[in-house]
Amino acid sequence: MSWINDLDALASAGVIDFDAPAYIYGTKPRYYGNPAFETIPPNLPKPQQPQSDIFDKNPTPVKNPSWKKWLFGALATGGIIFGASKLKFVKKLFKKINLANLKTIPSKIINGVKTGWQKLLKFLKIKP
Repeated sequence: MSWINDLDALASAGVIDFDAPAYIYGTKPRYYGNPAFETIPPNLPKPQQPQSDIFDKNPTPVKNPSWKKWLFGALATGGIIFGASKLKFVKKLFKKINLANLKTIPSKIINGVKTGWQKLLKFLKIKP
């Protein structure tokens, strides 16, 4: 006996209740349940080859509309801000921030980029 016949015999005896060889080969099952061993067809159907290689770029079965995504993002952001506002160390941090110094940040960034560019030109020995 072959392993296919052995698995068919197990199915007819009630140990398993499906066509195990067809499952292993990936073909269409010949029977379901526990048929009599004599009624099981001896040959397995040939597995079907795909006609072409395909790659599904969007395998997600759920397609949420964009308004749901935006609403969820807004609620999540609001929840994070609300939760952070209830923490004591965040309140202390906001009291320490000097708003006058925040206005000078863009000029500090621009000056830092300019000095970095000059250092790069000096390192590469390129004269402007």
